[in-house]
Amino acid sequence: MSSALRRVLLAEPRGACAGVHRAIETVERALEVHGSPVYVRKQIVHNEHVVRELEEKGARFVDSEEEVPVGAVCIFSAHGVSPQVRGNARGRELKVIDATCPLVAKVHQEARRFARDKDTLILIGHADHEEIEGTYGEVPDRTVVVENAEEARRLDLPPGTSAAYLTQTTLSVDDTAEIVAVLHERFPGLTGPGSADICYASQNRQNAVKAIAGRSDLVLIVGSVNSSNSLRMVEVAQAAGAKARLLPGSDLLDPTWLEGVGTVGLSAGASVPEVLVERVLERLAELGFAEVETEVSATENVVFKLPPELEEQTPQEGAGGGAADDHGTVDETCAKLLDRVGTRIEELLIAEAARWSAVDARVAVPVEAIAELVAAGGKRLRPLFCVSGYLAAGGTADEDTVVDAAAALELLHVFALIHDDIMDNSPTRRGAPTVHATYAGVHAERGWAGESRRYGEGIAILAGDLALSYANRLAGRLTGPASEVWNELVTEMIIGQQLDIALAAELKPDPDLARWVAVCKSGRYTIHRPLALGASIAGRPELQAAFEEYGVAAGEAFQLRDDILDAFGDAETTGKPTGLDLSEHKMTLLIALASAKDPAVARLLEDGRHTDWNPCELRDALLASGVREEVEQRIDALVVDARAALEDALLPPGWRRRLEEMAEQVAYRDR
Repeated sequence: MSSALRRVLLAEPRGACAGVHRAIETVERALEVHGSPVYVRKQIVHNEHVVRELEEKGARFVDSEEEVPVGAVCIFSAHGVSPQVRGNARGRELKVIDATCPLVAKVHQEARRFARDKDTLILIGHADHEEIEGTYGEVPDRTVVVENAEEARRLDLPPGTSAAYLTQTTLSVDDTAEIVAVLHERFPGLTGPGSADICYASQNRQNAVKAIAGRSDLVLIVGSVNSSNSLRMVEVAQAAGAKARLLPGSDLLDPTWLEGVGTVGLSAGASVPEVLVERVLERLAELGFAEVETEVSATENVVFKLPPELEEQTPQEGAGGGAADDHGTVDETCAKLLDRVGTRIEELLIAEAARWSAVDARVAVPVEAIAELVAAGGKRLRPLFCVSGYLAAGGTADEDTVVDAAAALELLHVFALIHDDIMDNSPTRRGAPTVHATYAGVHAERGWAGESRRYGEGIAILAGDLALSYANRLAGRLTGPASEVWNELVTEMIIGQQLDIALAAELKPDPDLARWVAVCKSGRYTIHRPLALGASIAGRPELQAAFEEYGVAAGEAFQLRDDILDAFGDAETTGKPTGLDLSEHKMTLLIALASAKDPAVARLLEDGRHTDWNPCELRDALLASGVREEVEQRIDALVVDARAALEDALLPPGWRRRLEEMAEQVAYRDR
């Protein structure tokens, strides 16, 4: 390659990932909350610059929890720790804040799961790395570490041994694949995680390095010498045929490296703050490499929540207040499980995005569409009711299953929303463009062949189908009554949608059928079945009758409130356009009741049979009919019915009050 052109080819994505940002913010937030000093076990992330800056702010880094004064604040690093370390911390009465990366925590969870079912756990990774040390500690008596393909070939297990493997998150994908292939060849019954353990950030950064390596005379990777993912990036660049060097800091850049070099490829490990990259760019500019071209291979928008020990203590949306003395425990336990639900969904989507992006960026588009809708927020009512049903029923022993089930419910809801938005021709959802609208816009903007609308709807249909696939995957461990509840829930929701479409097409204002749609799509799907699912997982299927009576009543109130918000609500508050039910001929329970009550409404409906309804005129007629006041009274009565359904249920008093408040929250919400 000619040295006449002196430029920098800058990889994107690069540098600090979501887990690193979370870990650093954890230390900073802990200093704000608890004051200096706070103690951090090991380096919070593998970067000397970050460690020095945090030390200047008051953090003290120690090699062992045994060095932390009794009762002091101790932060576990992003790389995770073993159960023994946690036990030591409890023995010293330390105030622990766990900054373990959620993706590493996933590997620990998988290690515990495999330990229940397998004789041997094989960890693929570097034995001296903190992440492997922590995971190894989950089941040390039955775990072996394999560092490379040669060790995999030499591994000796007794005949008939059942084994599973897990991988260090920061390894090279190519190296991991080779080791796994050797293990599968040698141990045919070997099982592994449901999705790759290589973290999305490591995968993306390795892909980005591959993208620039072939066009670079020299690749520089900014990162510390103890950063595994940075070292792997150097190896990836070298495997792609480029000369590559690790660069801990701009002051260590040797000008002789640049002799005969025309293009410098530049990236940074996942623990590197962007300021270090900027300093390297400044140094390269001083040495004649002022032109910078950015090579984008992926876009990252992942954000991890802070550890629950540092989160603001606010009630879960839709869950009510928590004024009673026992609500503190109820809120805390529920919130922790819901945090795990969110993490479970994030981990699944991150792993799937990395898996399919490795094939081609276009393949991962439906996964990204799901992730963007999940990240946009939402009420998360179905996971909330599922977790609440589990806890109210006394569930304690099967948290992994209820977390998966609640995550499945949220992804099922994503499936429903994406497809609903197509059927309702909705332009926005949760304050952002809907999936079909987004990709129709992409198609039009880029001038691709074919019809933009059909392209956008095609992408949305596939994204919805994929969300349903993921939901069923997560629900796969359900058995017995819980499995039956899940199957009924999915079927009822889809059948309710079919009747919803039929009533809109036929324009039959039948309050009984409209109520049946409301019961299927909201009463059972949103409240009754999730509660019953949680109770069944807890081993209390006998609560299903009380939860059905409660859920159908509270769910109909929820749907009626939805109808009112669509007809009379504020789009900025609800996050979606109002009046869509009117624009799309939706025969909601509100409209069906108004039509039966007021001839003027019935006439407007009939006049619009073969043309669009006039939303403003119909809204005025609905207001004039008095149906809004009638529906508000009906909502009040339904809330009373929901509360009454819990009176004889064998529930702890705190949970009975909590569920009563939840019924009020869903019935009287403003979004």
